[in-house]
Amino acid sequence: MGNSIPQGDPPGKNARAAGKSGPACTFCGQRITGESLESSNPCEYCSSLSGGYLHPVILREAIAGSASGYVEGATYPQILLSITRFLLDKDDDKLCGIATILAHMACEVAIERSLSDSFARKGIQSLEESVADVLNGYNLANDKVRNLYTSLTGDEIQAQPFWGNFIRSAKRRDNVIRRGFIVSRADAEESFKAANDFLAHVAR
Repeated sequence: MGNSIPQGDPPGKNARAAGKSGPACTFCGQRITGESLESSNPCEYCSSLSGGYLHPVILREAIAGSASGYVEGATYPQILLSITRFLLDKDDDKLCGIATILAHMACEVAIERSLSDSFARKGIQSLEESVADVLNGYNLANDKVRNLYTSLTGDEIQAQPFWGNFIRSAKRRDNVIRRGFIVSRADAEESFKAANDFLAHVAR
């Protein structure tokens, strides 16, 4: 897991100081000297492979790259999944957790859109807001949300081959958000594939 962080000032203090005097390592907060923002050299302090990047730089580059790939007709789930792929391609395991979160965000955005379209097709748009108030998000790993989705669309999505991987990935995402779970590259790739298969199915 890389070198341990040497004892000294807490990372938060270093990050605050670096904000005034120059860029800081994304993860340990130590000031980066003599590196361009495009550099992917490991941080000399904590060995993070994204030590040469700031989060805003990574996200700006990811969003710009994803958006430029879709001149017209892009959907939000497609762009979110493209950003997920960008983060995984950075080859920094510390980005695997946020990539997993983004993959599931793409799925939930797709389901919200699908439900909205279904309400409209059935001529019951007036119920959409009331139902949304009752739901706790749009994660189909939640039985209540999935039952509503199946009732409105007729799609027995839980019978699809990717469903087992999707459920495992949804639990992984919850562990990242609630417990700070560290996601391995293999697991993050599984989450990406599950989300990709999920979105391909929902978009049929």
